[in-house]
Amino acid sequence: MNRFRNLLTYALNCIQRYKVRTVVILLCLGISASLFSSVAFMSDGLVKEGALSLRYAPDLTVQGISSGRQTNVPTKYVGYIQEAPGVTLVSERIWGYGNIGNTLLVIVGVDLQDQGINYSQAYPLESGSFLSLVSNRTVVIGKAVSDLLGARVGSVLTILTESNTPQTYEVVGVFDSQSSIYNADLILMNINDAREFFGYPEDEVTDILVYVSNIDALTKPSLVNIAAKEIGDLPNCRVITKDILLKAQETTYGNRSGFFSIVWYVILVAVAIIAFNQTVVVGRESKFEVGLLKALGFSTSDIIQIRLMESLILGALAGAIGLTVGIIYDSILGAPVLRDFMLGWATLYPAFPVPVFISLQTIIFTLAVTIVPLLFATVVPSWLNATSDPDLAMRGSNA
Repeated sequence: MNRFRNLLTYALNCIQRYKVRTVVILLCLGISASLFSSVAFMSDGLVKEGALSLRYAPDLTVQGISSGRQTNVPTKYVGYIQEAPGVTLVSERIWGYGNIGNTLLVIVGVDLQDQGINYSQAYPLESGSFLSLVSNRTVVIGKAVSDLLGARVGSVLTILTESNTPQTYEVVGVFDSQSSIYNADLILMNINDAREFFGYPEDEVTDILVYVSNIDALTKPSLVNIAAKEIGDLPNCRVITKDILLKAQETTYGNRSGFFSIVWYVILVAVAIIAFNQTVVVGRESKFEVGLLKALGFSTSDIIQIRLMESLILGALAGAIGLTVGIIYDSILGAPVLRDFMLGWATLYPAFPVPVFISLQTIIFTLAVTIVPLLFATVVPSWLNATSDPDLAMRGSNA
């Protein structure tokens, strides 16, 4: 233990002595770790946010298709869908976009006659009350929408339709969902009000929501697949499962974060080369020191251990710096530039806090990618330095 403590103390002294190498490695590795951690934290946060937004989503979503594009779906399909195996509940939905000033918001018309859907779980109210069958021209808005517009319970919102016709609605409730995406841009209204707002005919809706029996969690996936196959036989229809939506979100954010991963790999290779170069330079400068250590009884393995300890400490310190910068960049600064790239078209909508998820896996991996390359970059120069003859090392040095 005393031997290890002495070697560690000497390694720390070397880190302080060779300031140029220390600063160069910490700066380069810190930048690399910062880029990786900020992308990983935001990508994981977006995936988790997507999973939260789909927590109360239907098992199947039936959409109309015309010429390969989404279109309205006839309500006459509801009766056929209800007869599909395992289906317990079918609900109609109308949704689209509306403008309040220069703000584009998502408007969803829900069918309040479907008693099997618990809207209070998906949209827990912070204030006011939920929509009712007897109230027309009323809306429930997300908390972020409320803060953005300065609207509260009792406020009147004027929303422009696609034909630039203003429609007024009274706010009867404000919900605060676990999903910040819901809170950011969602307005709920009665499906009849939504039909009037978007000009839908009586026999068409945007999509049909299908819920499958949840009695046995093990058999539910097979029930969903059977129902999806049965419903998929309807003409001009597309059936989307909840799992497909989740995988699509993960793929989208994964591909975008992959672009930054390529940049990060290039930076990491450059950092490894820089670390190798700096270790070689330090090795030449410390020839007399190595010769003296070996003359005093230090073994070759002792000197290699000292160099590896230096690399381990520098790598861990650079990883910690990168993690700290990544958290500050995402959580406090709001991830400028990176946010626009990761969210893509979603930047057209109201701003919401950048979803950040700090997982133990990401922390460990960030530390690993700063420590391991540095160890590999320094092991060869350290070995060459440690195996030199002490007499030749001191004679050939500049001491």
